Amino acid sequence: MDVPKYLQVLWRSKWFLLVGAVVAAVAAFFAGFTIMDGKVTSRAVQSYTAATTLLISGEADNMYQAVVPGQPLVEGQTQPESVDLTSKAILYAYVISGLEMRAQVEDQVGELADNESLTALRRTTQPGGDESFPGRYVLPILSVVGTSLNPDRAEEIAATAADLFLAQVVEEQDAATLPDADRVVVSVLDRTPATEVEGSNPAIPVAITFLGVFLLFVAAAFIFAGIRSRKRGSDDTDDVDPTPGETIVAEAEPEPVVDGSAGAPLTEPAGAPAGGDWRKSRRSAREGEPVEEPDPAYVG
Repeated sequence: MDVPKYLQVLWRSKWFLLVGAVVAAVAAFFAGFTIMDGKVTSRAVQSYTAATTLLISGEADNMYQAVVPGQPLVEGQTQPESVDLTSKAILYAYVISGLEMRAQVEDQVGELADNESLTALRRTTQPGGDESFPGRYVLPILSVVGTSLNPDRAEEIAATAADLFLAQVVEEQDAATLPDADRVVVSVLDRTPATEVEGSNPAIPVAITFLGVFLLFVAAAFIFAGIRSRKRGSDDTDDVDPTPGETIVAEAEPEPVVDGSAGAPLTEPAGAPAGGDWRKSRRSAREGEPVEEPDPAYVG
């Protein structure tokens, strides 16, 4: 079974890729973490939110009262009507989130940074619910929410805004000289400690950086392998005759001709015909010579 070419390249470059993995790991570490005061901390920005929960009610409203007693009818006067406090809660949420309240909060806690915020919302879920997924309840309950990268500052923003709103409600009621029975009562139900906001996964930049740097080393390994292959092919080409298809044939040296009678090599005589014809003429001349017969012996 033949091993694929790319696996051969990766195997030959295993030490280079090992160095690339180490470099990628170091780069990924510093992409996701930093060292501050000798401690390793994540580079991911983590924000915190804190909330102060307010209950909006009236002096005549008793949440623990099961039956509302009847009221005597007075001729020529309409019956008093209760204001829908759930609708008031939405209005108060806008007041707390407005510029005037923000300016008052900044006067006490300092200017809010770009990554800090103050807002308020009417609750529609149970106490443990998340308003990111609103529920079906219509409640006269407000949550004053402060957001910051510092958990203590997030709590400070939420608490300060809630206290300023409570003071503002009483101040406006006093200015309107409202009787106590007609006043809206805003009370603090809870002050929730700051909690982390679910953000991006800090492992994502680490994984992306490692993968990107390591792939650069893999690409470099293939590039170096291609350069070596082309250089090797160029060296092999230099050893071959540059004229394609040309065959070099070595000239064979003429074999010496041996004279059968003398046993010595024949050499071309001076003035002999070119092209070896002198050998043929010499043979022909030899064959054409008369053969001398020996004299018969006398027998007496």
